[in-house]
Amino acid sequence: MDDDAPRMDIGLVGLGEHGETHAEFLEELDHTVHAVDLDPRAKERFRERYDATMYEGLDELFAAGIDAAIISTPNKFHETAALKAFDAGLDVLIEKPLAHDLASAERIVERAEETDSICMCGYFHRFRNRCRLAKAYVESGRLGEVTHVDARYMRRRGVPGLGTWYTSREIAGGGALIDVGSFVVDLVLDFYDWPELEAVIATTRSDFGDREDYAYLEMWGEDDEAKMYDVEDSVTAFCEFEGGRTAHLEVAWAANARRRHEYNIRGTEAGVSLDITTPLESVDPSGRNHRDFRLYEARSDVVDHYVDSELVPPANDPFRDELATFLAAVETGQSPDRCTAEEALAVQRVLDRIYEAADRGRV
Repeated sequence: MDDDAPRMDIGLVGLGEHGETHAEFLEELDHTVHAVDLDPRAKERFRERYDATMYEGLDELFAAGIDAAIISTPNKFHETAALKAFDAGLDVLIEKPLAHDLASAERIVERAEETDSICMCGYFHRFRNRCRLAKAYVESGRLGEVTHVDARYMRRRGVPGLGTWYTSREIAGGGALIDVGSFVVDLVLDFYDWPELEAVIATTRSDFGDREDYAYLEMWGEDDEAKMYDVEDSVTAFCEFEGGRTAHLEVAWAANARRRHEYNIRGTEAGVSLDITTPLESVDPSGRNHRDFRLYEARSDVVDHYVDSELVPPANDPFRDELATFLAAVETGQSPDRCTAEEALAVQRVLDRIYEAADRGRV
């Protein structure tokens, strides 16, 4: 951290996996951590690991003179925490998705605008050097007109904590689509420069979560005895955006298929294949998990021929870079250049349309 940069007091709301990751980076950057959580077990675990001041509730935390808040609660509770933070004059980083449903997301954005607060949403994949470079190739015109994106985020056995809030429609707002699928929608919209969605065909399935013989091989978080599972564990969607541009989306927490997180961006002059598959226990590889990243072209020098070029940007930790971007926005008072609340609301609108299309298909 720059020695001349100000040290800030940052409040963490929600002390699960993401909250702990934020705390580690904040301490590394020499900021002061303040924290609150309703779960006494989470609070005790957090108190033992970090040098943080603990609070009993949101009102006490937001009145403690902190500079900004990071919200990592279950999706349904994003709105309550965010609105209280905005009303307290705080800037806010909310873990994705923005909310558990569209109406709640709209209220968050409306209050952020009313209070002139910075609101950023944690779609950290857009901070990957690979994703930034792919976006730059699109913007430069090197690919010509981009007309289709084929996107997949597939886990073989990666339902995140069976029976927890992740698998409760009331709390999470949905399953695989609103969880990992929101990352996919965010990147596709960004590659296309945030177009309007005109039509969508979609199907959701729940084939694995309620099976007694489900194999726990790649689970994010811990299993829970509550046994809540009324969400989808996979979705297939075909989206048509303005201008005839299209995207095919496949998302799964669990599937009998190769685990992958990849994007194939097809343009009239060239295409890009972008693979960002990583182990679930890792936010991002540090170079040891090298994945395919290629530019596909055809040229006519001497003879017609194909050109397949490997793209090798330096590795980076997008989670850390996302946090640094938010802190810089808090310091300067300037809105960040990506992952804004308005963009997160656009993602939420597409998620809502996909769920609606899937529901119509089941009528």
